[in-house]
Amino acid sequence: MDLSIKSGDGMLNIRVGAIIKDKYGYCFHYDKKHEYYTLIGGRVKYYESSDSAIKREIKEELGIECDDIYFVSTIQNFFEYESTSYHEILFIYHVTLKESLNDLNIPNNPKIDYVSVGISNIPEINLHPRKAKEIILKKIDVQPLFINRDNPK
Repeated sequence: MDLSIKSGDGMLNIRVGAIIKDKYGYCFHYDKKHEYYTLIGGRVKYYESSDSAIKREIKEELGIECDDIYFVSTIQNFFEYESTSYHEILFIYHVTLKESLNDLNIPNNPKIDYVSVGISNIPEINLHPRKAKEIILKKIDVQPLFINRDNPK
């Protein structure tokens, strides 16, 4: 069971995401409908550690085993998505791929594309959460926790 809890006020998500570096750049999901990029990952399951969750998500989405991961930071996100308020706790890991994302046998998905973006193009993309872009571009010192409010209350 995913760690997503619906309440009258919105949704609480516990997620993992990976800053994945391949030989050409950084790998992301690209949401075709909403036209934004996000870290590859997903929801943590009940009684699953975040490091186990990111390994599982990468295996499910990219079809590869990866043990060369390290924890980067946690981002506490507050945002609206399709008329729902979200409070999300996102554990971010770093992963380096030996191969290119293009070399992987990733099944076609009608909603998202898996893309590799060169470092010089990252400032121009719409990446969520924004703190992930700052971490990749090393514009901030990584800290254990960031709080990101897309719609302050």
